[in-house]
Amino acid sequence: MKLFKYNTYIILAISMISFQGIGQETLSLNESRKLALEYNQRIKIADELISESQSNVKFAFTHFLPNLRAEGNYNYLHGIDDISLSGFFLPTANSIEDAKLGNYTGTSDVYFPGLNIQMGNIDYYSANLILSQPIYAGGKVRSNYKMAKLVSQVSVFNRKLKESEVILETDEAYWNLVSLTERVKVAEKYVEMLNQLVTDLKNAFDLELTTKNELLKAQVQFNQAKLDLFRIKNARILSRMALCQVIGKDLKSDLIASDTVICVENKNIDNNFIQKAMQQRPEILLLGKQVEIDKQEEKSTLADYLPQLGLGASYGYTSRIENLMDSRQSLTVQANLSVPIFHWNERKHRVAARKFQTKQRKLKLDRTKDLISLEVQQAYFNLQEAYQQKELADISMSQAEENVQITKNSFYEGLANATEMLDAQAFWQQAHTELIDAKINFKLKESGFLKAKGELAN
Repeated sequence: MKLFKYNTYIILAISMISFQGIGQETLSLNESRKLALEYNQRIKIADELISESQSNVKFAFTHFLPNLRAEGNYNYLHGIDDISLSGFFLPTANSIEDAKLGNYTGTSDVYFPGLNIQMGNIDYYSANLILSQPIYAGGKVRSNYKMAKLVSQVSVFNRKLKESEVILETDEAYWNLVSLTERVKVAEKYVEMLNQLVTDLKNAFDLELTTKNELLKAQVQFNQAKLDLFRIKNARILSRMALCQVIGKDLKSDLIASDTVICVENKNIDNNFIQKAMQQRPEILLLGKQVEIDKQEEKSTLADYLPQLGLGASYGYTSRIENLMDSRQSLTVQANLSVPIFHWNERKHRVAARKFQTKQRKLKLDRTKDLISLEVQQAYFNLQEAYQQKELADISMSQAEENVQITKNSFYEGLANATEMLDAQAFWQQAHTELIDAKINFKLKESGFLKAKGELAN
């Protein structure tokens, strides 16, 4: 019976371990970026804007082509009075001029028999087929088409801008999780070191080889370390939830960052990184296209005040109207020419307003270039500073490890007290944490530099 219970406990323990591992998902940085781009609403909106602008380009092109449309109508008139006219002899006049003036001298022997038309209800229908083709519209059709193509390019640059923002946000969330995961390991190791020290001091106190004061100092430090470990673990949970939110996972998902080896390299950077930013940054490219759009707007506005010429043809059919007319067909060909003459300098003022708008956009573009130049230079300095910080943190880490080992040997040889040992371990823990922070800071500054150059988007 005891053997059966023992085997049951083993099976339950294995089942619980397996169940806990089912929800875990390991993700690399690139995988996280891909998920974030697929999930993020800003990217989806940018994709819809691209589709919309592409449709607008096709729509604008249709204005170069002939327009064929059909029209039709049906008319029903109810209860129209009959038309009745009595017969009479036609009057006579001495001349056409008298007749026009109504000066009649008598009546002729020509008799008008009268008229009697029954009306009642009348219904009829008509249909028209109309073909029109613009010949010249002052360049407005061509300008609108070019604007639509420019807007389509703007939507692509806007998408790249949103990509870089989402990727940077993902990098920050991912490396924050990596940072806290590594800090948990350091905190656990620190707790383990203090626990061993407290145990050794208890034994030494029992043997009256140390004082109660030194034991209490170690216990206080040990309790604080456990509290810090508890807080860091909670922070790691929150950082995991933050990453889940960015990449579109359930907030309770147990994500594990696979890129735990934080590679820090001082790569050679070309001196022309500012020029590259001017050529690659989506903000600059986007504003440049908007300047071109404004120029096309000027041409489109001017086109409203130039001659407009178009050709058209129409074919019509009207059904027979009882007692009034037979059915009939008609074919019409026409040319329309519209030439604006004068409207109180309206053209001058509208075109001038458009030109001022273009100048404003150019000034905004120049200002953006200046700001981005400063941003890229600052990002470069931040990256170099982060690398130096990491190098110094490596040195401090080596020194802290050596200090712990020397102090530990001295402590167990009776040449160092508990306070010195506690200080050495605290310096070790601080050096480890600062090294992790320095590495993570470098990765974040690296992403920031790539974004500043316009190279962060996929």
